Amino acid sequence: MFRVFAVAILLSCFPALSFAQTEPEATTQPAAPAETTQPAAPAATTQPPAPAAKKPAVKKVARKPASKSKAAAGPADPAESGPCQIGVISAIGEKFAVQKVGITMFGNELTEVPIDAWGLDDLAVARVRAAASGMNVRKVAYAQGAFEPYYHPPANLFRNGDEDLTAVVRQIAASAHCARYFVFTSYAGQLEGTNQSLPGIGVLLRGAGVFSNTSLFANFTLREFDGESYAISKRPMGDLGSILSRSFGRLTQDPLTKLEKEDFPASPADAVNSPLLRDHTRALLEDRLDKTLAAHLKQE
Repeated sequence: MFRVFAVAILLSCFPALSFAQTEPEATTQPAAPAETTQPAAPAATTQPPAPAAKKPAVKKVARKPASKSKAAAGPADPAESGPCQIGVISAIGEKFAVQKVGITMFGNELTEVPIDAWGLDDLAVARVRAAASGMNVRKVAYAQGAFEPYYHPPANLFRNGDEDLTAVVRQIAASAHCARYFVFTSYAGQLEGTNQSLPGIGVLLRGAGVFSNTSLFANFTLREFDGESYAISKRPMGDLGSILSRSFGRLTQDPLTKLEKEDFPASPADAVNSPLLRDHTRALLEDRLDKTLAAHLKQE
């Protein structure tokens, strides 16, 4: 029994010996320094795409409302649209005669000055429009000097004034394409009791000293041309424009022609800048135009 017990004790010691042999001696060696782990490179951050360049904001400008006249524009002026029924060619407002007729020939003087700024040719167009109400009336422009062959023709014993004027009108109206043309031209009227003429439109001082008087005159004529053949139509009443201003006696009796003696310009150049002469001349011409057109259109 003791043997058995000793054997048991002996057998129980084997595992312990085995463990003691296999277990290494715990030597406390300094721990190897931990391997320093390099910090990981930060992940590449994906930057958001740069925002697209913004277009500069377009500043909206508030539009002004159209003016009432444009917004509610009526139909086109009949004088500027549609077929031309009457074309007006006026050659009476370029010059103004400043004239003296004395008791003797030594007191006679005549100077013509330019008065384009007075708008006498435009006045003629306006009076035709008023007289031919409802018709398409247009002003036909022409180049400066276009009427020279008519007003100052070369010397010709057998000259025909109507033929000269027709040639001028043909050239001026070549591209106007109007059904007919009213052509106003000036002429030299005869001063009664003298051998002096009164050219076109102007002012006259007649006599001398206390026996002098001042008046206006307006000598013009109207001719109507066919728009295709350029034939001149018959003149009404032997040309009323000539009759109205033929005699000096008629001029002095007409309140539209009569002026004060001191109204005669001190010099021809002063006439151009005289509001009195301009306004009185326009009033006289308007009256003459209206009477001439009334007689002309009455026969149609």
